[in-house]
Parts: sequence; C-alpha cells; structure tokens
Amino acid sequence: MNVREPVTLHRARMLALAGVVTFFALWCLLSYADLVPTVILPSPTEVIRAFPVLHFEEALVRSAGRSLFRVYMGFLLAAVVAIPLGLLMGTFPPVKHFFVPLLDPLRFLPISALVPLFIVWFGIDEMQKIVFLFVGIVVYLLPLVVEAVENVDDVYLQTATTLGATRGQLIRHVLVPGSLPAIGEALRVMNGIGWTYVILAEVVNARYGLGYLITVAGKRSHVDQIFAGVLVILFIGVVTDWMIRVANKQLFAWKS
Repeated sequence: MNVREPVTLHRARMLALAGVVTFFALWCLLSYADLVPTVILPSPTEVIRAFPVLHFEEALVRSAGRSLFRVYMGFLLAAVVAIPLGLLMGTFPPVKHFFVPLLDPLRFLPISALVPLFIVWFGIDEMQKIVFLFVGIVVYLLPLVVEAVENVDDVYLQTATTLGATRGQLIRHVLVPGSLPAIGEALRVMNGIGWTYVILAEVVNARYGLGYLITVAGKRSHVDQIFAGVLVILFIGVVTDWMIRVANKQLFAWKS
C-alpha cells in the first residue's frame, strides 16, 4: 500500500466486506469459545434472541418510533436555527464577531451537565428531551454552517460583483448555492450526533425510547438486550445517513 493510493470501487467493497466478516468472526470466536464471559460479551445468538423479547415485552417498535421523533424534532429545530444564523454570520463578519464569544464556548460544555438544568426549565416530559437534543446538535451545526459560507471561493463573489450583482443577489445566487453542498454534508454529520445523544435524552422519565430500553437493560444486567438496542440505533443511524447522502447527491449533483 502506498500513501493515499487510490482504491477502486470493487476493491473498496471487498475490503469493507472483509472488515465486517473479520469483526463478526472475532465476536463469534470470543463468545462461543467462552474466552470472554457472557455477562461482558453475549454471543450473536443471544443478541438475536433478545430482539423478540424487546419487541413483545418492551415495545421495541414503539420505542424506536419515539426515539426517531425526538431525534428528528431536535434535528429539525437545530437546522431551522443554525442554518439562517450561520448564513448570516458567514456572510457578515460583524455579526459573526458579535455571536462568537457567546456561542463558541458552548462547544466545550458537556451536554450531560445540562440535563438537571433542562429538567428545572422544561420539566421531565417530551419538551425536555427535544430541547436537550436541539442544544446538543445546534452547538456543533452552527460552526459548520458558518465555515461552509466562508469557504465559498471569493472568485465567485468578485465575478458576480463585476457583473453588477447587488448585495442581495450575491447572497441569493452565490453564497447560498455555493455553501449548500457543505451544509448538506454537515447535516449528515449532525444526524449521527443526534443519535449519540438519544440515550442521555431518554434517561429521565422516558417510558418509551431506545435509550430508555438500553438504560433499563443495563440496570437489569441484560447485556444481550443492551447489544440489541445498540444494534437498532446503529441500523437506524446507518439507514438515515444513507438517505441523507443520497439526497445530497441528488440535490447537489452539479457539485461533483
């Protein structure tokens, strides 16, 4: 292998398949050969058997639907706030310098530290969970939107200005279209951030939700159910990531 050697599509797929097979082979070896105790690493068979238990006894489908609702409500609210504000900050540096001292430190705030505060402010129902996810996503999405706008090549702005474009036309026809592909990619990344926070969001008073199921399984030491819940989250995350990637390719085909 050479440094940054291009890989063909066929070879990339074969390497990906080999990685997955190797992972499951190692999992089977460690679990079925009792090299690792079941309480630490359940076997694939035990994890598969946990799915019907979660479905019939813990309302797995309903919990997945509730988590989907919470994550994407927080995701949509974050997009509604971060995209317009990020476009404004990336377009007008004075606006950026006004907000940066207030918003930049939030990226270093442990989001779990906000749970008690949000309980006081918003109670323990759905609002608290959605706001928690909104804050967890928006603090990372906003800088990416600002960066996307700032990375639009100045050549395009200079050319449009030379042709007589007004300030509004520069924004509508240069900065917004030029930054949208990067914003679309940022949204794909934020989709993953939302699913990493869902367990924290559902720790408090969540009768349904994948995070709730995993938390309860942990309290009962049902490691197989924890693995099953994590696999459901991974599956949903991968599928939604693929959907956003396909949508980005369709919407911004001109970029490639």
